[in-house]
Amino acid sequence: MKKIFLLILFTIFFSSCAEELVTVIDEYNMPYEIKAIPGDNKVSIEFWSGILASDFAGFNLYAKTSENMIQPDDAIKDSAQILPTIKGTNHARTNFIIEIPNYTFVNNTKYFITVTAYGTNELIEEKYIETKINTVVPVIPRPEGSATITANNIDVTGAGTVATRNGNMINVAGAWKVQYFGYQTNFNSVVVVTNMNAFDSDAPYLVNGLYIFYDGTALVKVLIGANDSYQWAYQNNAASWNGV
Repeated sequence: MKKIFLLILFTIFFSSCAEELVTVIDEYNMPYEIKAIPGDNKVSIEFWSGILASDFAGFNLYAKTSENMIQPDDAIKDSAQILPTIKGTNHARTNFIIEIPNYTFVNNTKYFITVTAYGTNELIEEKYIETKINTVVPVIPRPEGSATITANNIDVTGAGTVATRNGNMINVAGAWKVQYFGYQTNFNSVVVVTNMNAFDSDAPYLVNGLYIFYDGTALVKVLIGANDSYQWAYQNNAASWNGV
């Protein structure tokens, strides 16, 4: 009788252990601080992530003209038409900036984008693991280019003259107003205008100065370079998205 009792205990013990081995799945941390960076007929996504799970395979990227996204059906496939969109390995906390591939973006069209962590696991019914979408961010790709200040005018294709340079100052032209974002070396260091009521009629002129102009309808971003050069971007629907 004692042998039978011990056998039953061992059977229960090993059955419990086996069940735990099947059901224990590494958790993925969701990507966070997700931001959209518009380009000329393109969009990049910036986010933070830290995932130590051994079965992590990469990131799924999503882009649609609506906020409704079905996982993982709406995820953008890679060049081989499989998931994840971007292959990756487990990693400590890292800041990623990725241009969204395999998707046709059209300037002046509003999109919604997001990112999830993705992996495969044969121990679960779905055979994959994916973090839930809890944040989607809007973005409007827009034209951009470069030019040179001519006759003191800062001209932008599609917007016309947005400002003039007068000595060490920039004065707006017409209905345009300006916000100055200080010394910057990255054109996309500022993308979204967080205070649409903080535009002025002038700003200090500075090489590597970053400026965003607003005329009540459109947004223009300008980064001043050396020798009167500047980089610009023009987004014509500020009511739909206050970014450029």
